[in-house]
Amino acid sequence: MATPEKTRYHYFYIINVKLRKKNSTKDLSPKAYIKLFRDLYNRKIHAESSPSKHCIIRFMFDNKDNNNNIEYLSGTMAQFTFIQNERWFNLQSLDLDNEFRVPDGLFPDAVITEYVFVPAAHRFCYRISSDIKITPYSVRKFLDSALNQVCQDDEIVHVDVESDKSSIEAILSAKELRKLTIEINYSNFDTGDDYMKFVEEDLKDSNGNRFKFEASQKPGVSLNVKKSKILTGALEASVSNGDAEATILDENDRVQKIKTSNFPRRESIHGTLSRFNDLVTEKIIGIFRSNGNKTNN
Repeated sequence: MATPEKTRYHYFYIINVKLRKKNSTKDLSPKAYIKLFRDLYNRKIHAESSPSKHCIIRFMFDNKDNNNNIEYLSGTMAQFTFIQNERWFNLQSLDLDNEFRVPDGLFPDAVITEYVFVPAAHRFCYRISSDIKITPYSVRKFLDSALNQVCQDDEIVHVDVESDKSSIEAILSAKELRKLTIEINYSNFDTGDDYMKFVEEDLKDSNGNRFKFEASQKPGVSLNVKKSKILTGALEASVSNGDAEATILDENDRVQKIKTSNFPRRESIHGTLSRFNDLVTEKIIGIFRSNGNKTNN
């Protein structure tokens, strides 16, 4: 008799993938995102994720809903050490070995994990654990490079790591906010407040590709982000579509820096590993396409 699969918590990071036409502000359809990721898989593109490391999509499967529409793509991805046959050093002879070659196509230190891509929310999620320590900024770098290689000539891809909202809450609740720098780029509209939508619409209408905001305090007076529609909206938008960095004075009167990039959003689901894809998809739709950007569990 087969041993029943155990239920437990599974954790994952969220990457926001945004596909658009270079000369249009129109959001592209889920079908366009599906084609983009299928092309990435079919062409076996691997790209740098961090120094000496590359990533690649190993397998990709469709999951369809009751109307025969693709609800999500899933499979496994790998990160490995990318070695090129150049100059090898022999510890026995203490000399260069000009004859040694690693067989073509073989790379060491591979780590493999599950992923889910939800076209309706344009979010790429991958599982992490004590044995799987691929950083979200590594996956962001891989996807940004690889997807821009396979997209159409008139398209462009932006990729961002979803940040935990606690990072901007820490900025807004600081005893004193001395300096704030925010960088945001193009977004596909998600749920959000009016100020965030105002900034995102303005970015699109201006044909801007990337905005950068810098604000510094007046002497002895803390910045008041909540009084500024632009800063409030940009800070909210940076959670999914950019980064923010703040210099604050904490409750112990110590100067601290808060970077949203240090707070990637880690979510969890509870169930069996065989249900990971379904449960992640449900949660992503609930967060980004249902009742707003809920707090993390």
